[in-house]
Amino acid sequence: MCERTGCGVLCDVNNVYVNAENFGFDPIGYLDALPANAVGEIHLAGHHQADADGVPILIDDHGAPVAAPVWHLYAHAVERFGQRPTLVEWDSKLPPLATLLAEAAKADDVAAAAWGNRHAVA
Repeated sequence: MCERTGCGVLCDVNNVYVNAENFGFDPIGYLDALPANAVGEIHLAGHHQADADGVPILIDDHGAPVAAPVWHLYAHAVERFGQRPTLVEWDSKLPPLATLLAEAAKADDVAAAAWGNRHAVA
């Protein structure tokens, strides 16, 4: 679809992680299947665990810090797609500005380290 339309992909890494956990697929494999040159932007967010009729599920609610497994998946995304504009979504249960800035700084740090790792291995 990207090739036919010229449309880019917004890769929501937290959403990939949440869906992978909820539906039982490999999030790394999912990212690896995306056309790397089509990804133009990456989104990160927090999530929480909820109960759905006795089954634990994750909800992508944009109301918590980015979780450790999502940071790991983000690093893989940067290694695969390169450094892309990244947005940390946090639009519920808003914390102090310093917390938001710290999440943005961590995204920069994770991306820089992942990109450096990619070039060190290449």
